[in-house]
Amino acid sequence: MTTQQTSSTEYCARLINCAHLVLKLSHNEIKEGYSDNPMYVGEYIEKGIKENLIELLFDDEKAILSCTFDESNNCNTSYIFLDNLDEMDNYITYLHDQYDYDYTLSCWVLPNSFISIKRTKDDIYFVSFY
Repeated sequence: MTTQQTSSTEYCARLINCAHLVLKLSHNEIKEGYSDNPMYVGEYIEKGIKENLIELLFDDEKAILSCTFDESNNCNTSYIFLDNLDEMDNYITYLHDQYDYDYTLSCWVLPNSFISIKRTKDDIYFVSFY
């Protein structure tokens, strides 16, 4: 295995683990626990419904981890957005090597959570949920 592959694998592992670890943490726990990372903290309001959001920037991994929260203000879903979609194959390979894939749910099974791939018109990203 080359140094580049090792680095990519380590990055994948760190970011996927982070996406899993933030689940069920409170808004404040994430802000405090990741205070070394640049972050965007926002509030989205539409038709009287308020949603909190935290985006953590990971310069080394060249990715953004976005957290959404439930009515108790605990993270219920995290999203990994890669700056470079060419890295997508490294993440998929890592997930296939480390975790079982559940074809009925269309996601990988992590300890106490799941991770899947989603596609929009403009982007492809990972979603971590429980």
